[in-house]
This record gives sequence, C-alpha cells and structure tokens, in this order.
Amino acid sequence: MNDEEMGFMVELSDQEVRTLLYAVQEALRVWPGAPARPREEQEQLQALRHSLFTMTLEAVWEKEA
Repeated sequence: MNDEEMGFMVELSDQEVRTLLYAVQEALRVWPGAPARPREEQEQLQALRHSLFTMTLEAVWEKEA
C-alpha cells in the first residue's frame, strides 16, 4: 500500500457544506475516544470541523455582501 496521501478537489454548495459540518460535529459528539478509535481521527475531525465552519462563515459573508 502507498503511504502517500491523495488529494482531492470537490465542489460543494453552501447547503452541502452545512450538512457536512453537522455530520462532523455529530461524529465528534459521539466519538468514543482512544483507544476505541485512533486519536488522530479526532484531530482530523476537529480540523475538518474548523475548515467547514470557515466555509460556512465565508458563504454567509458572501450572501450579505
């Protein structure tokens, strides 16, 4: 198996971003903790939540501009 990470570019609507944000928040809310799940998973979810929240704020800003 290749150790290099793959990168993807995805187009999402503002509604899709909000839906993903909700899903990530719920995943964090019910995250069972280590060692049941890897600690890195929680860190990745937190980073993803931050990015999705930033996108949500940007969408609100653009709509109000």
